[in-house]
Amino acid sequence: MKNIIIFCLIIFFGAFFTSCEDMLEEDQKGVFTEDNFYDSKDNAVSALLYAYAPQKLTEYAERFQFNLMDLPTNECSTYGKGVETLFYTWDVSPITEEFTYFYKYIYMSINRANSVIENVSKMSSKIISKEDRDQIVGEAYFLRAFNHFMAVRTFGEVPIHTSQINSQEDGQVPFSPIEDIYAQIIEDLEQAISMMGIHHIQGRADLVAAQSVLAKVYLTLASSKDTGSPGYEWVSDAQAMYDKAAEYSEKVVFEQNTYALEPDLSKVYNVDYEDSPEHIWITERSRVYDRINLPMMFSNSIDTKYIPKKLGEEVNGPSDVELYIAEGQGGWNYYRPDSNFYNSYDDQDLRKELLLTKIYDENGQVIVEWAPENINSSDADKAAFYYPMCRKYTDPYADGIYTSVELYFIRFAEVMLTYAEAAGPTVKGYEAVNAVRSRAGLPDLPEGLSVGEFREAVWNELKFELAFEGKRLMELRRTNRVKEAVTKPGVSEAKLNEYAYFYPIPQRELDLNSNK
Repeated sequence: MKNIIIFCLIIFFGAFFTSCEDMLEEDQKGVFTEDNFYDSKDNAVSALLYAYAPQKLTEYAERFQFNLMDLPTNECSTYGKGVETLFYTWDVSPITEEFTYFYKYIYMSINRANSVIENVSKMSSKIISKEDRDQIVGEAYFLRAFNHFMAVRTFGEVPIHTSQINSQEDGQVPFSPIEDIYAQIIEDLEQAISMMGIHHIQGRADLVAAQSVLAKVYLTLASSKDTGSPGYEWVSDAQAMYDKAAEYSEKVVFEQNTYALEPDLSKVYNVDYEDSPEHIWITERSRVYDRINLPMMFSNSIDTKYIPKKLGEEVNGPSDVELYIAEGQGGWNYYRPDSNFYNSYDDQDLRKELLLTKIYDENGQVIVEWAPENINSSDADKAAFYYPMCRKYTDPYADGIYTSVELYFIRFAEVMLTYAEAAGPTVKGYEAVNAVRSRAGLPDLPEGLSVGEFREAVWNELKFELAFEGKRLMELRRTNRVKEAVTKPGVSEAKLNEYAYFYPIPQRELDLNSNK
């Protein structure tokens, strides 16, 4: 942590020290610059963690990604209780705050990754081994690719940054065609794969993470071309892209032994099981010093509520429940799962139980049960429980908003579904999707489905498997289903037509970059 703070100061004060250079003739001892910071493995790792840091911020994946990708879809509803953000109704514009900061922190991570690539690559083997150097630089290539992938799927044509920005002029990079952005993403991921090994370290990516993202990249190209999604007309051969997606996801699903599908769905989102084999890449948080708002934002306003410890089991007493978040803390009613979305789950689907419909006291007795008519109740607890509450982000040991709740960037289940969609209704394709369904308590898909029918079935699994993980709109975009799937009331039809497949570049970025 100390080294990360020092590195932040290097970036912040770098311009100051440069401007004062003419005034200071003697060598300044004890002053950190990029030239002398990269003098040990520990400092190289600190710089890498600094590149990962934006992914943990509210303005990136901790909240704004949910605003951009989940709130605009039928997963969420306002219930007529006020609109904290206009993403519910698509009434957004280039000056919408979430766009500005999401874009900013994507490129902040890219710039920091470029610093690692440029500087760690030059570190002497006397101070860092080739294996450690390759791993760190490989992770930086991964981060650069991942963030460009986030940018292109969100905004379409964006700048490609492959070198560190040290001045305002460096930032004047032309916006690139989508085809060129994907070419750079693929090149960076291939480079990352060639440099990294497998190391299951929470908060950091490895070889399997890079293979997983590259598989998703190829699947995005394949499905976007196959379904006629706008912006991907340049893809020449959808089947070739499906084949590449299957090739890389097969390596993850069938050819390594570190990661696997977590058998118990209850453990996937449990803060006590952060090292689950399900978690290919998640954040690394500690309630000692990390503030994260997601538990409060998904929670309703009832104080001190308990929820079932296990999915699919009856609650019969105090040993069967656990505290939702910190005792005495009511939530903010910000992310409100839509009741129709809840009802679209199969009743036997354990993932349906990740949307809570009952709240208990510490003795395992039901305090209140969700029902649609609660919204008009005169009872305060019922009136607060007017939507089924998502439990994916819970921490019974939280200290207010200081929690160990994580963000799930890459889970093994998603890679299994990537493989199934890419491979189609083959023996292994069925095996992959049915494994995810089996964990959820569902029967196998029927045999004999056509390629189209099978892929639509996989899309349905993705809908339920990735619910409220900040990914829904991206899934609808790559399969050309945004306009047919977003049917909730109050949506601005004009804005939906304009921004269905790419959000606007933030106005501030257009003002700063004259090369658009």
